[in-house]
Amino acid sequence: MLVRRNEAIKTIYVTPGQDLVSDEALALRREIEGWAGHETERLVLDLARVKVIDPVGLETIIALYDRLCAIGGELIIENASAELKRFFQLMRGSGRLTISGTGWPG
Repeated sequence: MLVRRNEAIKTIYVTPGQDLVSDEALALRREIEGWAGHETERLVLDLARVKVIDPVGLETIIALYDRLCAIGGELIIENASAELKRFFQLMRGSGRLTISGTGWPG
């Protein structure tokens, strides 16, 4: 998993290296817990290498989304498959979720 921070724009970029299942999802969750002291307003989650997300992975993404919404932040999903895009569109709710490359408004 590749994680980069850009403190100047309060953004964290995360690229899972494989499907977001069990171990990879738990690694992402541990990474999230490490953000506690950082001012993060935006998370960019690049799913280019992700074809499958299991329940642990979905729970992790929802936890990310909820955490960001609570502080007025934004979750940006990039390079998601068509199936995952549909799921995230349903998840948008009243929070701030942007799905890039879809033609949908942010």
